[in-house]
Amino acid sequence: MERYFPLDEYEARWNRVQKEMKRRGFATTVVFGRGGGTTDNCGDILYLSNHYAISSGMDSLIWTARSFAGIILQEGLSPQLHIDEPEVRRDLVSVDDVLSSNHPFESVARSLVERGVKGPVALVGTNLIPVKYYRELEAIAPDIEWVPADDLVRSVRRIKSKRELDCYRVAGETATAGMTILMESLICGMSEREAAGEAAREVVRRGGRIQMIGTNHGDTLGFDQRFPLTGYSADVPDVGDIVTGTLHGPLFQGYYLDPGRTAVRGKANSEQLRLIEAAGNIVHSLSDMLRPGTKLLDVAAEGDRMTAAFGGSISPIMKNFPFYGHGIGLGFELPRISTTMSMPEDVVEENMVFGVEAFLSLDGVGAAFFEDIIIIGKDGNELLTKSPSVF
Repeated sequence: MERYFPLDEYEARWNRVQKEMKRRGFATTVVFGRGGGTTDNCGDILYLSNHYAISSGMDSLIWTARSFAGIILQEGLSPQLHIDEPEVRRDLVSVDDVLSSNHPFESVARSLVERGVKGPVALVGTNLIPVKYYRELEAIAPDIEWVPADDLVRSVRRIKSKRELDCYRVAGETATAGMTILMESLICGMSEREAAGEAAREVVRRGGRIQMIGTNHGDTLGFDQRFPLTGYSADVPDVGDIVTGTLHGPLFQGYYLDPGRTAVRGKANSEQLRLIEAAGNIVHSLSDMLRPGTKLLDVAAEGDRMTAAFGGSISPIMKNFPFYGHGIGLGFELPRISTTMSMPEDVVEENMVFGVEAFLSLDGVGAAFFEDIIIIGKDGNELLTKSPSVF
């Protein structure tokens, strides 16, 4: 095998992160991430090294911090990767300097001590580093002041390279195919789990990885999924039921998409159609607003206005996700599109990728969800998720 991205792509990423370190006043940064069957906290490590830890499990007599990896970035030096596996995949990993250890946090700390690093060091990953491993860092490298900087690499990841955008276009084709199959299966009489299985087969066939396929209908429709443990139930929607479907995952080379759609099994009545179309119209309108230089608070305010103009009720899923979208890349990213979560300085920039979404609920009718993924372009935005708006 060989890496999807050539080495110069990673060299450019290292340089951008080094510039951000310098801007923030750091000479050294340590980045931790975790794989081991999950993909929500592996993005920074994947972005910088193309390493993904496959092992998972609890600490044992011979291992600690299974599935964690760390990268040391230091001014004037090449990156150093610390992994919990005995051998490195040289055909895939972009970093030359790789150390294998059964105790990756200890390995990172000892390497910093050997280099004579003291004083402030940016620490990326404080949102996921267990307390006992942080204490290892403190004990082994007592002269280091660990400064939380969880957004340091993510701030660089926000703007995608040309190669990343091409990668996203491939992922968008997979998302479109999987999402379309999911919704068509839900409205043709399959159970939720059968419909999810059909969608999963298509995604995997195209080389994607699934984080979650979520479906819902009936009396639980206001929630995200009918059966949260799997995302889908064994139940079959009745004729006349509103059905919702969403497909989450790193669908190509680790790049996430999370489109969503709502439909009706059988012929939709006028109120069902009004609900479904209104959710789609909010997403389409906000997607058109997301142009370079636009403040996300302004986009969110328009979303609030359109939601209020529709009326209706507030469902549990609307309380759980009080926003109209988010940055997306090697995982879910900031910024959010929200009047309560966006910052005044959050603006749209060219070559960002956004998930744009809307939730609506109408008493006596049901709930609707709609989400598209778009690339912010210089002359116009590019839609990646092209499943029908109405099935």
